[in-house]
Amino acid sequence: MDPLLPDIAPADDPYSFSELPEDDLNASWIALRTHSLHWHPGADLEDLLRRWPLTGEGDPETAAVVTVPSRAVEAADVLSRRGFAPMVVVAARLPGRGRAGRSAVGIRPLAAEDLDVAVELHLETMRFDSLFGMVTARPSSAARLREHIASLLERPEPCGWLAERGGEAVGFLYCDLPGHSDWIASWTSVRPVAYIGLLGVRADSRGQGVGAALVDHAHSVLDEAGVGVTLLHHALPNPLSTPFWYSHGYRPLWTTWQRRPAR
Repeated sequence: MDPLLPDIAPADDPYSFSELPEDDLNASWIALRTHSLHWHPGADLEDLLRRWPLTGEGDPETAAVVTVPSRAVEAADVLSRRGFAPMVVVAARLPGRGRAGRSAVGIRPLAAEDLDVAVELHLETMRFDSLFGMVTARPSSAARLREHIASLLERPEPCGWLAERGGEAVGFLYCDLPGHSDWIASWTSVRPVAYIGLLGVRADSRGQGVGAALVDHAHSVLDEAGVGVTLLHHALPNPLSTPFWYSHGYRPLWTTWQRRPAR
């Protein structure tokens, strides 16, 4: 197993269920009704899947979700034969990894007057990610994203940056620094943890080094702050994000497999 993983203990009950209102921010990232199965080393995954009390036959807003270490290839074999697809990866980067970008764009901290353009760049990225089966752009997504990005501006140190070319914003990145990343810290044994929440580049500016410039800037900030590992989620089927992130020093740590509808 990957040395960056934490200890993974069995759960008293491996099955859980969650339901979200459609206007919740997290409803943009997952189905409204989600069955989750807790995996651990040595688990009889075939048996756990067979006994899973799933609901929602034919309902596209239900999902059955199993997250396993990306190197757990035996689990991948079982899940694929049961109709699950690998959808999302939690990828990890250690300090100093990655490559420097080659772009002439300027990078500056996010400011309050940038809220509209930051929301639009986030929405554009969300709409693109929704093509790959996990993310769902909902009627409330714009309002919830605006609230979330506004909350970033209240943090004591900059955690969001815009890329500009000719005075126009063409890319946006934000991250959760240690102290705001506790929600994902249990996914790794390394401390302290940072999390990149978004990298969005305008469609007509992709492939021109904009994303690389933003990531290089964020990595320099995180490395100087003494971050031990940086995590992020990316859509595994996305032909742009998967090679991009791994060329910048990331490697897959966890893979989320989904079947949607759940039954």
